[in-house]
Amino acid sequence: MIKNESIERLLAVADIVDVVERYVPLKRSGSNFVGICPFHDDSHPSMSVSSRLGIFHCFSCKAGGNAIKFVQDYEKLNFKEAVEKLASMYGFELEYTNERNFQRENKKILEILNAFYQSQLYNNSSAVEYLHSRGLSDETIQKFGLGWAGSSAQTIRVLQNEQIEARDAFNVGAIKQNERGSYASFIERITFPIHNHTGKIVGFGGRTISGNPAKYVNSPQCAVFDKSRIFYAYNLAKKSAYDKKTLIITEGYMDVIMLHQAGIDNAVAVLGTALTPLHLPLIKRGDLRVILSFDGDSAGINAAIKSARLLCANGIDNSVVIIGGGADPADMVQAGKVRELAQIYANGMEGGEFLIREIAKKYDLTRPVQKEQALNEIKEFTNALNPVVAQSYTSLVAQILDVSPSAFSLSSNSGVSANFAPKPSVKAEPNAPKPESSNLKDITELQVIKSMLLNENFMANGLNCLSVQDFRMHGRVYEALISAQKSEDDEQSLRALALDNKILAITNETNFIKACMLLRRRVLEEQMQKLLVSNDPDRLDKILEYQKKINELKGKK
Repeated sequence: MIKNESIERLLAVADIVDVVERYVPLKRSGSNFVGICPFHDDSHPSMSVSSRLGIFHCFSCKAGGNAIKFVQDYEKLNFKEAVEKLASMYGFELEYTNERNFQRENKKILEILNAFYQSQLYNNSSAVEYLHSRGLSDETIQKFGLGWAGSSAQTIRVLQNEQIEARDAFNVGAIKQNERGSYASFIERITFPIHNHTGKIVGFGGRTISGNPAKYVNSPQCAVFDKSRIFYAYNLAKKSAYDKKTLIITEGYMDVIMLHQAGIDNAVAVLGTALTPLHLPLIKRGDLRVILSFDGDSAGINAAIKSARLLCANGIDNSVVIIGGGADPADMVQAGKVRELAQIYANGMEGGEFLIREIAKKYDLTRPVQKEQALNEIKEFTNALNPVVAQSYTSLVAQILDVSPSAFSLSSNSGVSANFAPKPSVKAEPNAPKPESSNLKDITELQVIKSMLLNENFMANGLNCLSVQDFRMHGRVYEALISAQKSEDDEQSLRALALDNKILAITNETNFIKACMLLRRRVLEEQMQKLLVSNDPDRLDKILEYQKKINELKGKK
């Protein structure tokens, strides 16, 4: 049996947005994310996911819960299987109550090695001289956690001293194995720790300075490291990218590091030759525009073509920058051409135009047959696009091929593709629960309940001064909040309220108390109004008593 404390630690580690996005694309909506619910036939983004609260909820079919519940329902697993599946996603070692199945606590193997490698860097003058020669400051070296992996024996000794078993080190890519035994994954290399988007170290990149033909190597593919879905330095670039609504994607570690040092801190790097579909959720999550900044050699051009095609096909706005003269972003920064580089990025070629021009370059457009072949290849690209987008390239293609715009169509579909049909505004959340009245006081009821749900101090304050009778429209939701034994309907109601962006929680304690007093005063005023038209012989005394209480509530802050 899995220990409850271990499950709680797993849920603290697992970002539910990351978990859900492994299965369903999500898009930011206010402080939450929304997406198509996989648990019913959904055509609109009716599922909301909150990273802060660690829950998901579908406003249509009412499915919801934490990250374990999502994996359990999606994968059709029992609870134990879902917990173990989630743990495997994060390389998290669970603890069991049964001694035979007990797994010791994760010793943070990669974090230990990273600390050791960092401690060794300045003991190697050649490595430090190389980094300084590339223009890196000591502050930047520290910011990116660069280190030095010496001999294999040193790494193995560190693991042994920490009592880390070879099997565990192998499972996180720290060591490799062959017929002669175990050896370190990084030997005589500068190390670049690689973090996932939540900031957890999942692997390393290594740069040789001794002439090894493999100039750069990455951690081996393993349970915690999948280079096809990771951007180098995304954890450092994320905030700036969200602020600027733009993500710069480069080819290498040094490009990213130098760009950040120059203040262009929304840059990341792929860990392979180009983007993959598994990178797209991180881009779509922030609804980011992408600038592809790849080298001008054949490998860089091919990577730019492949990446731009993937982005265009998925409706992601992008542009391509190829720096002339064989230079890369790191070279430009080191040469002091930061302003020039920023201007180049601002004026990159739109991704679709770049692809069309690259296609046309492959053909001799003075020959009619090759001109037709070029047009056919261009149409193969544009047919995969939204018809509105595809047709917008008509004048460009006509100019490049020197043909009349009326002689061709760049879309095989005159209607709007289902994949790219206009989507309803996620802000509207049409399936979100609506208060029974648009009256401000009814909204206040929901705000008070939501504030109590999200804030333990407000919960205590609310319980001290409120009762179910103080909620005219939402007494059942309040009962669900305070109930010790919550039904599934109760859980659904509270999840829906927690994720409803239209109902804002109160964050100021004074304002919360005022809202509580408003609800109490309203009930007293209604009771007093009923007495005014009643035949109760004691109504005058009661009215005066109610008025006294109302005045007291008005005076409370």
